[in-house]
Amino acid sequence: MSKSLKRNIFIYIFIFILGFLTYVNILSNKLFYDDEELIYQNYYVQNPRLLPKYFTENMVAGAGKKSNMYRPVLLTSFALDYAVWKNNPLGYHLTSIILHAANGIFIFIFINWLFRNKLLAFLTSLLFIIHPVQTEAIAYASGRTDPLYSFFGLSSLLLFTSLLKKDKYFIAKYIFSIIFFILSLLSKETAIIFPAIFLLTYFTQKEYKTSVKKILLILMPFIVITIIYIFLRLTVLNFANTLNFYREENLYSQNLLVRLLTFFAVFFQYFSIIFLPYELVFARSAPIIVSPLNLWVIIFIFAFLTFLILSLVLRKTNNLFIFSFFWFFICIFPVSGIIPINNIIAEHYLYLPSVAFFLIAGFLFCFLYKKYHRANQRILLIFLGTIICLLLFLRTVTRNTHWHDPITFYIISLKQSPWHIPMRHNLAMTYAEKGDLELAISQYKQIIETSDVYPNTHHNLANIYKNQGRYKEAEEEYQKALSLDPNFRFSYVELLDLYQKTGEKDKADTIRKKL
Repeated sequence: MSKSLKRNIFIYIFIFILGFLTYVNILSNKLFYDDEELIYQNYYVQNPRLLPKYFTENMVAGAGKKSNMYRPVLLTSFALDYAVWKNNPLGYHLTSIILHAANGIFIFIFINWLFRNKLLAFLTSLLFIIHPVQTEAIAYASGRTDPLYSFFGLSSLLLFTSLLKKDKYFIAKYIFSIIFFILSLLSKETAIIFPAIFLLTYFTQKEYKTSVKKILLILMPFIVITIIYIFLRLTVLNFANTLNFYREENLYSQNLLVRLLTFFAVFFQYFSIIFLPYELVFARSAPIIVSPLNLWVIIFIFAFLTFLILSLVLRKTNNLFIFSFFWFFICIFPVSGIIPINNIIAEHYLYLPSVAFFLIAGFLFCFLYKKYHRANQRILLIFLGTIICLLLFLRTVTRNTHWHDPITFYIISLKQSPWHIPMRHNLAMTYAEKGDLELAISQYKQIIETSDVYPNTHHNLANIYKNQGRYKEAEEEYQKALSLDPNFRFSYVELLDLYQKTGEKDKADTIRKKL
């Protein structure tokens, strides 16, 4: 056992146990929403012999669907879970908890190594583990992409830091650092950030000084792998044949400036989520910003430049602020709008970037603890810090319960985001599957009143009416579905069956000709 491990073993155990306690109540949660097509309906995940397909097809190909997501290591992790647990949700959630707890330990090791401050590292890791912003990535099985890519990326980063020492295990550590980086890339596209994080780490640490030329040579394989990965994702692994993750062009997806201006405004939502995590929302919305004169844009630019200048001024005496500044913007870069991904804002985007805020919060505590020497002052500081951590912990535990089952999740989410049609549609289908048909009908009618453009809404409503023997109403809904999409074959099939049941031979013959 290494000296470092012996010295910090109890801290590692504490962080791991804390991570487990924070999320232990998700072990009884169900799998739903995207979990359906990633696990329950995914033939590839349920058949390990199809493992090679994980690396050549899109993420949901095993469910007979298509997306532009490519995450073979994520699918592999689900396949391993399925091999042990089958359809038991407990195992999938247990894996996510273990990954998150391990990431907390990795962050402690990294921050302690970088700043030589065990209390600072512990506080940063503590906040990372218990903060409610992480629930979307941990309590939701499909959210595993973030803890998974972070696990491999941080593993690679820790090995990279040891490369600076140039000990006798240099080659082995170098090879494994590269392997873990590749695994991180294959877990989530966001992992392209790590070569920049490695470089930031090199410039921040003070103990091991290597020439920039040598460090760039060390980084060269990582850079080359990143370039190859991006090239493949733009060509043979570009399943939608577009850089645009939206299904159709729009103002946001077509204009880089609009995306950046929108991010400048969105930043303050991220800021509020970190410091006031009371209202956590799965389906967040954000206004599209088109003017550089927007108030939030102006405030962001002012705050950005002010913090950057102050960080640069302080860097010789304290480089923590400049490190935090670049850590956040490097980690958030892939979801900042540079690439037109299909979400403008999401809480799970903060999984790794949030470390910057936790690091600054930990520093402020250490600074105040050092500044105030009186016992009563320090007791008050520790008391306030404990209260804050306890509130964060309890908020996380409470938020975990919102992910317990699909109906609970959809009802809470729709109260926060009543405009979210796909989620309301899922709620209606869940009600129908459970036999709560009147509740399902109510949800479908709300969708039609809000946005009557989806043929499947009328189709599903018609299916309920048909099963209830309300054939006239069912016929009307099938016809409405076909008026919205004349090629919606499912409604033709059900209409044919309906007419055969009601003995309407002429109508049945008409439908049969259209099939």
